[in-house]
Amino acid sequence: MGTIQEHFEGNREDEWRRAGVLEQDISFSRLCGIDATDVRTFRDFSLGQFLIIVRNPKVTARAWHGVVPPKNIATKDKTGSSGVVITEAGRVFVSDYDLMSFWRTGVSPPAKVIISAADGAARGKWSDEAVKLVVQLNGRLVSKIQHGCQDDYHSRNNPGVKPTDHFSAFQRGLAAHLPSPSACADFYTKQGIAWPYDVSGKYNGPIAGAA
Repeated sequence: MGTIQEHFEGNREDEWRRAGVLEQDISFSRLCGIDATDVRTFRDFSLGQFLIIVRNPKVTARAWHGVVPPKNIATKDKTGSSGVVITEAGRVFVSDYDLMSFWRTGVSPPAKVIISAADGAARGKWSDEAVKLVVQLNGRLVSKIQHGCQDDYHSRNNPGVKPTDHFSAFQRGLAAHLPSPSACADFYTKQGIAWPYDVSGKYNGPIAGAA
């Protein structure tokens, strides 16, 4: 007999199959924790000559996307081993997808699309292009993107990456699982783009407002 989580995941996989989601996307969701429908959406979106890097949620979150909303930026509580969190106010959220960076491909190296406030500030207006892309993406995702790209947040408060973090890269309609920060850094290097974190995972990119 399986656990309640395993039964729940099995039921969700059956739902995805009935909705026409490919087995390759369901299998990939088992690695990355992203809703299988959203795996397909990220892949399809990348066909528009984009490279999208996402820090994955907890793998156990995969069954909860679309059942409860993704954790928003105002919620500081950490999700547990189930991939969900119940706040003191009794609200339930699933571990969200964190955009790391967003690139236009078709040029070498890829051209970054800044999805953040101007100059990497914590708050402020996004570019028209950034707004358009995230609105389009969120219009198709089950679990919506909650904030801008982490790589574009030029601050000493940038949370960096942890040894347990794992990532997904979507490019040319394909999905690649990057199981660690070092694997993600290697992927960046192969793409000809800079990895803005040091060996300890601390952000070491530009700082907004610094002289």
